[in-house]
This record gives sequence, C-alpha cells and structure tokens, in this order.
Amino acid sequence: MKVKRLFVMGLVVMFLLVSFTQSLFAQQKEKILLYTSVPTNIMSAIEEEFEKENPDVDLEFVRAGTGQIKTRITTECETGRVEADLIWVAEFSYYEDLKELTVGDTKGLLLRYESPKAEGIPTSLKDPEGYYCGARMINEVIAYNTNLVSDPPRTWKDLLNPKWKDQIVLADVSYSGAALVAMGALTEKYGIEYYQKLRENGAVVLEAHGGVTQSIAAGEYKVGMNLDYMIRQQKEAGSPINLIYPEDGAIAIPSPIAIVATTKNPDAAKKFVDYILSVNGQLAQVKLGSTIPVRPEIVPPLGAPSLNQLLEKSLPVDYEYIRNNAGNLTSQFTEILLAP
Repeated sequence: MKVKRLFVMGLVVMFLLVSFTQSLFAQQKEKILLYTSVPTNIMSAIEEEFEKENPDVDLEFVRAGTGQIKTRITTECETGRVEADLIWVAEFSYYEDLKELTVGDTKGLLLRYESPKAEGIPTSLKDPEGYYCGARMINEVIAYNTNLVSDPPRTWKDLLNPKWKDQIVLADVSYSGAALVAMGALTEKYGIEYYQKLRENGAVVLEAHGGVTQSIAAGEYKVGMNLDYMIRQQKEAGSPINLIYPEDGAIAIPSPIAIVATTKNPDAAKKFVDYILSVNGQLAQVKLGSTIPVRPEIVPPLGAPSLNQLLEKSLPVDYEYIRNNAGNLTSQFTEILLAP
C-alpha cells in the first residue's frame, strides 16, 4: 500500500510540474492582435500554421469587413489607443491614410518595417516607404451559377446585357474594401454610368462577398461581381459555381499587411509579417485560402492565372484616385444602387 501511495503521489507531482511548465510557457508567449478582413475560416487555419512555426507567439484576430475595421480604428484613435498590433485588409489606398493617422502622442499609425521575406515580391505590391506590403492577391471577377448559365458574361460590360436583368448581385462598397476598389477601377474605365446601368439592369446589393458567393451558388442569382478565391473554394466544395476573369481585366487587389506603430510586441508582429510573406506563408494561403500568391515563383491555385499573368492583364487601379474619392464613391454607390 505504501508503494502504491508513493506511486500516486509521484503522478500528482508530475502532473503539477507539467501543468506549471505549460502555464509558465503560456505566460511567456507574446500575444499579438490582428485586425483583418480575411474570412474567419481561412484566418483560423493560417493562425494554426503560423503558431506551429512560431510556438512563442499567440496570435489572435478580429475579423470584419474593411469598412467596419476602418470605423473601429478611427474610434480607437479618438480614444487614444488602438488595440491591434497588425492590420490586414483589402483596400490598398487605406494604408496611406493609416500612415497619417494620429493616436495619442504617436503620429502615423504604421510602423516602418521592410521584411526580409518581401524580397522578390514585385515592387508594385509594396509601399515605397516600407510601411506595408501586399500579402495576398484577391481579385474581383465575374461569378456565375453553372446549373443556370451556359454562356456566362465574358466582360464587365456584358453584365449590362438585358439577358441578366434582375439576375446580377454584388457586394456593398461601404462594407467591402475590395468592392470599393472595384468601383474605383470600373468608374475610371467606364464612368459612373456603368453603375447606373447596373441599377437599370436590376442589380441587387448584398453586404459582403461571402453572401454574394452563397446566393449565386444557391441559384438565387445567376451572375455577379465576386472575389475569385471565394468562388474557387465554393466550387471545390461541390457547389454549382464558377468564375470568369473578364477579358477587359480582372481587378487585382494586393491586400496589404502592416504593423501598428503602438504595438507593445513589435518583434512578434514582425514574425507574423515575415511568415505571411515567406514561401511557407504564401503556400499556406494557396492551400488554405485558394488565393493567388504575391510571390511570383509560387504556383497559384489550380486554374488560376500566375501572378505575372494577372498583373499583366488586370484592369488598371488608381489607388490615389480611390483614396481621394472613397467617400464620394461610397455615397454614389448608395444613391445609385441602394436608393428605393
């Protein structure tokens, strides 16, 4: 009995030591918080992969549409503290605003960091001053339901064909940064009349691209403007949905990542940026998120164009124009497509 008692006591001591060690290790982890528009399912998978490579870092994230994150950051700046350590959203031009925002005594919300892992990424996807870098290519394209459509639209202007009357769906620019970029590019190319004609053709607005994907896959609408990686994922899941990279140019959006200047854990934040821009981080995004990588040497998802092909054929995007006209574009979108 005495031996058995000693054995049990030994097990208890070992359990307490393991628990103490685990607790101590958890306390030693550096915590970082990311504000992002990357969908939760993809971001959760990326978080897991990142923490496998960096067990000393505890990554947490808040996921919302770009518009919601912009509102949150503005509010936090006014209160004197931004909670996030990193920002990763769709709208490229917004990062220029972040460079000028003030929080407390800190002027400029972004920390300058040129990751060594950014070498080889095209300069057009990086801030010349080194504050942010494109981390994934998301692309506004044309989506269609394969059960209902045998001859899908091939260009953006094809969506104006009366055959698609009341069968077009798109995301709201006040919620989606990608939708705002798309509007900027399309109005630069075809004028605001393009959106007026979409309204005349019965286009319907949903809040986010995720809803657009689901509605087309469910056959509620036949066609729409949507993000390529969401369509690929839904197609891979077995839904009757496919995509067209428009002949007049997809809208390529190099969703950037940046570190917040007020972070208390800059080294941990840099580790996440390094990971996302690295070969492993980009491969993980291809596998987990079906996105086109920002590193040209990495093979894109099956059926997707390479980075170089995409950049060569995409519709030009004037981010300075979008930055200067974001409010006007949003109000025009609301007046044209959401007014009764």
